[in-house]
Amino acid sequence: MHDLTEVSGKRQQMTHVWPLLAVGMLGLALAVAAWVAVSVWEKRLAKAKFNDVAGDYATVLQNGFDHYVGDIFAVRAFYDASKTVDAEEFILFTSRVIDSHGHDSLMQVTWSPLVTGQERSAFERAQRGRGLTDFTIARWTLTGPIRPEAQRPEYFPVLFATGPEASSLIGLDLYSEPSRRDAIQRALADGGMATAQNVTLRRGGGEARGFFVALPVYRGSPLQSRRQDLLGVVAASFRTKPLINRIIDEVELPQSVDLYLYSANAEGNTMPVYAREVASVPHLSVPPVTKAQVEGLPHWSRPISVGDVHWDLFAVPTKAGLINFYRSWFAAALVALVFAAVLAYMWASLRDALRLERANQRILQLAQTDILTTLANRRAFMKRLTMAFAASLRGAPPFAVLYLDIDDFKDVNDTLGHAMGDKLLMAIVERLKAVVREDDLVARFGGDEFAVLTGNVSEPTEAGTLAARIGEVLAEPFMIDDHKISVTSSIGIAMFSREVSGPDAMMVQADLALYGAKDEGRNCFRFHSENLDQQVHERVRVADELRTALDEGELELYYQPQVELATGRVTGLEALVRWNHKTRGLLTPASFVPIAERTGAILPLGNWVFDEACRQMKAWHAEGVAPEVLAVNVSGIQLKSGAELEREVEASLVRWNVNPNDVELELTESVLMEVTQRHSNTLENLRRLGTRIAIDDFGTGYSSLKYLTTYPVNRLKLAQEFVFRVTVDYRNAAVVRAAIRLAHELGLDVIAEGVETEAQMRFLIGAGCEQAQGYYFSRPVTAAMPPRSSAKDGSHRPRRSPIHLGGVTRFSCRRRERRPGGGDHAWSAACRFVKPCRAPARPPA
Repeated sequence: MHDLTEVSGKRQQMTHVWPLLAVGMLGLALAVAAWVAVSVWEKRLAKAKFNDVAGDYATVLQNGFDHYVGDIFAVRAFYDASKTVDAEEFILFTSRVIDSHGHDSLMQVTWSPLVTGQERSAFERAQRGRGLTDFTIARWTLTGPIRPEAQRPEYFPVLFATGPEASSLIGLDLYSEPSRRDAIQRALADGGMATAQNVTLRRGGGEARGFFVALPVYRGSPLQSRRQDLLGVVAASFRTKPLINRIIDEVELPQSVDLYLYSANAEGNTMPVYAREVASVPHLSVPPVTKAQVEGLPHWSRPISVGDVHWDLFAVPTKAGLINFYRSWFAAALVALVFAAVLAYMWASLRDALRLERANQRILQLAQTDILTTLANRRAFMKRLTMAFAASLRGAPPFAVLYLDIDDFKDVNDTLGHAMGDKLLMAIVERLKAVVREDDLVARFGGDEFAVLTGNVSEPTEAGTLAARIGEVLAEPFMIDDHKISVTSSIGIAMFSREVSGPDAMMVQADLALYGAKDEGRNCFRFHSENLDQQVHERVRVADELRTALDEGELELYYQPQVELATGRVTGLEALVRWNHKTRGLLTPASFVPIAERTGAILPLGNWVFDEACRQMKAWHAEGVAPEVLAVNVSGIQLKSGAELEREVEASLVRWNVNPNDVELELTESVLMEVTQRHSNTLENLRRLGTRIAIDDFGTGYSSLKYLTTYPVNRLKLAQEFVFRVTVDYRNAAVVRAAIRLAHELGLDVIAEGVETEAQMRFLIGAGCEQAQGYYFSRPVTAAMPPRSSAKDGSHRPRRSPIHLGGVTRFSCRRRERRPGGGDHAWSAACRFVKPCRAPARPPA
């Protein structure tokens, strides 16, 4: 009985256990089924997520390449907008293009004109004539000596270059390097951009790999079928790895994939052109290095195009990246737990999807806006400008582009710091937004450059009114962190016209107009016009003629005496350059020196003036009639050249054996304040050579007098505009007296310029001024003059002793040679000046 009861109990227990086991097995089966279903679903979502991230990397890379390579089209548009482009304009324009994106170390832009074999000799002579000493078309080499290129029907030598190693590229023939030649030939075949992959770049610090793009430039519109319309090739070289790193680092993307870039149609054992490995790749103990290894892993691939070629981009998920399968390795007995896990996973997946969507939106925003100001960036502005241009061509209302630059913004960064500069930019943006209309587009191109696209502008006066309003509101002082900051703006305006070739050309017009506004003194606006183009071309023409004038001896020095007022003794001379132009006659410096400064021709011109002055000083020493000091003006561009100016000055002094203390270098106050903050060592070095330093036009420049104690100055030259009115304006008289006293207190010599009347001379003597120069004593004259006396037979008697005229020393002439058929004025002599000086009367006691 007991046994039956025990057996019955066991049966009842088993009866309860089996349902429990059945329920448990069913729960386990449901849990396993749910786990399998979730795993499959998760794999699909993870793969889709990985594909999205890889696609974002590919999009960012493609947009980045288009962004950087697209700058070359802007350079071609610059050539389309200008009939001729010289080295100064090319370097200025391309430097702004490169610096505006901060990729000066990543790319190098060059201009290579088409030179035929028949034109080669004349082309090389022309380049040597414009200052490129020993220029020759040379074979492309990476390092080592440059060998002249062999004779061929065509050459594409580098004439202008911007970027790293720019000077070492001049003269190198792009056609002599096979990969570059192949790219140029493809570009010429279809008139578009062509690319050479994986080329070796010319780098002074070692070998660098990159790619090369070429874009042909035609005369007028590109006529692909007419080779005679080809002007040359605009080319650029990019460093592949740093460029891709820069593109990727500019955006925020998940660091969950490794990237590999291979040349198109590469073999399986090919090494990558670029590799970015975030972490170790799953299933491999050593990171993959060949294309075959990468293809053997889970991966995503897509071609990346640059010009007419492409690379194959491979993205591989990292071990700790997107493909993490959250598999539950425990059995769930209850269906509720399975559904709870599924719901939790669905919520997590939705959260990740929303996060990925926000990341995509952020990437899109970063690609279209400026990070600091949240304004549209250059890319977004050009896209909108292209749409507006196309709409206006179809009949929509015209529009205008305002390109503005904040004057002297660099001074704010230098004095108050970049953080204050950023706050000032934000304040400027707020004022711009308040001025423009709601449908106008304001963009920041980088730094302190902004652009405004204003629509429905039928009259230029509407754009001018907006520019004037912008200038007014930006000129009002800003109060930022208890600092009162005052800035102004220069604005260039380009109006829509059907004659303009496109949006890029319109931006070039606005840029040229902006330069015109800066040339007119800043704090103003200017329209682009044909006259502006003519001015630019006139600058280029005058600069070319000036270089020719240096070679053909059309320049000449005139000398104006400097007189000691107390004794009437001539103490020195100031050398002044004149241009004996072939068609326009004798030109003063005011008509060509400003152009020389803008185009860079001031450097050879200034070197010639100083060297010629030293040569004449040596001649006067040989005649025994040399002045105590010879003053030579120095341009701000020369002073910015630093070591080059020092070398030229020292070389001329040594060449002509002139005592450095006999030479005085004159700089204006504005030049001194603009350049010596960064080039003060140049002044110190010039003083150590022994030369004297004078401040020209004292009183008309910078308001601070700190530089008088900071820089090594010997003499102050009172500005002519003050001296001219000392006898009729008590305020000018007070300024002159104060300047003379200040110079004496500082132990400096002082000389007055522009003395034209006896009353002015008497005032200066009474005010304590020691020296003066001006038309009252003598106009500037040449060193050559006819002798004062002649024998009856027509021969000239040479004299050596000075002639005193009323206390003023006038050095006599000594005959050197007579030029055939030249008459009396054909005599060359070492003399002081042509007409006698008037002796100043001494003031009453």
